[in-house]
Amino acid sequence: MLAACASAGTIQGVALEHASGRPMARTVIQLQPVPQSGAQAQALTVRAGRSGQFEFPPVAPGIYLLTATRPGYFPAGFGQRLPAGRGTPIEVTADSKLFAELRLRRKGSLTGRALDENGIGTAGVPVVAYPARLPLRTAGSATSDDRGVFRIYGLDPGRYWIRSAAHKLDDGSGWLPTFGPAALETREARVHQVTLDSDAIDCDVSPEPGALFSLGGKITCDIKGPVRVTLSSETGRRRAQSSCPGEYRFDGLAPAAYEVFATLEDDSAAGFTELFVGQDQRAANVHLMELPEVKFEVRRPGGSTPVAIPVSISGRRQDLSETEPPHLIEGPSASLAPGYWEFRARAPSGYYVESISEPYRRSGRSRKAERSADWYEVFIEPRPAPWIWITVSDRAGEIAGLVKAEGSPVPGAPVFLWPVAAAARRSLGGPMQALSDAAGRFRFDSLPPGDYRAVASFDIHEVDEELIELSRAPVIAVEASRTTAIDLSLWIAPY
Repeated sequence: MLAACASAGTIQGVALEHASGRPMARTVIQLQPVPQSGAQAQALTVRAGRSGQFEFPPVAPGIYLLTATRPGYFPAGFGQRLPAGRGTPIEVTADSKLFAELRLRRKGSLTGRALDENGIGTAGVPVVAYPARLPLRTAGSATSDDRGVFRIYGLDPGRYWIRSAAHKLDDGSGWLPTFGPAALETREARVHQVTLDSDAIDCDVSPEPGALFSLGGKITCDIKGPVRVTLSSETGRRRAQSSCPGEYRFDGLAPAAYEVFATLEDDSAAGFTELFVGQDQRAANVHLMELPEVKFEVRRPGGSTPVAIPVSISGRRQDLSETEPPHLIEGPSASLAPGYWEFRARAPSGYYVESISEPYRRSGRSRKAERSADWYEVFIEPRPAPWIWITVSDRAGEIAGLVKAEGSPVPGAPVFLWPVAAAARRSLGGPMQALSDAAGRFRFDSLPPGDYRAVASFDIHEVDEELIELSRAPVIAVEASRTTAIDLSLWIAPY
């Protein structure tokens, strides 16, 4: 142990808030080794003290990435050039004595007012923020104060829409959900740019007047007990407590599509219904049944029988407003609540997931035309016991490459892979990321054949189609069961 300490370097420093320069106590500091020839190494983690200072135990020689994280703040890396970028590698030797100053930037926010027809601020109006893309998914929400002012915080950099939710006024009249500044459709909504350490201001909204309705019904069940009822729409969730048998009711609803999800408190039974509310409804009844046992079956493309290809499956239930955190699904079957789910599956190296579907679903309406680009959506019927097919192909390709800058390999560089086809993005769970190893090499395997675009840069945190175009990322053609080799030049993003 003494010999190891004698040949180790020291890394210490301080975590500061970027805007004020004040110490940030209890910030999590991580030292991530850059892998050697594809091998993975364990990261070291410490917390900053009350004065923001931190120190790692003696660090073995190697190449590392140093990052600070804290809720409500964007990660800060040592050597980070742009606010939304990544840190650069640190080479540690036996003689290294590094003192790092890590400055964290607060995430962005949207600030505005909910205004009546005369431009007067109105209190108590719920306002929702969405990333400016379809399908609509809630990124944050707030309620206007006594001046009509609202602030939605903790937002990642990007483009957003804001929208007021349905609101009942003191005189009994109502306001409809309205995109800012005064639009009922996304195509007419104003887009707000959110950046770190700042408020996007003047995000005002003037809601459209309109009639509001009520929705209710009876709750019946096979198992009696206390019940939670969740009503969801694109503007958020509302909850109520009831019992089974019993009833539920929600008032002040705008004309829109809704989902009603009712579950026993121990989650052993649940019921689901979806409907459009355009008038008062008192007969939206929900029946709670024991959760169906969903069976998962892996098949080859065009195959008619199951195959023994091990896959790792994760799923998350979603409604019109939010998506639950994903969880791993153990075994060939699982008890899942009825409603809309999103699934991902990871196949062994050399394979890729072609589709995830429920082949025996009864005909039914789709609640929305837009689908998630990164997950497979499946509707779980209350009965009979559903089957989900996971189609896996053994014709996967791969990309192997080297990141260079001025002709030399770049270790620890983030590499982002953008599948051009939407089907490939869904198969892979969205764009992929890798980290070049100590020799600058990277690899992406288990890829569906098709075209991809790749960029290596310390200046970005994630990619989308717009950033891929900006970086002029090269197109890489991946063939079935083949390895495509490519060298990537390190991209320096413009300020």
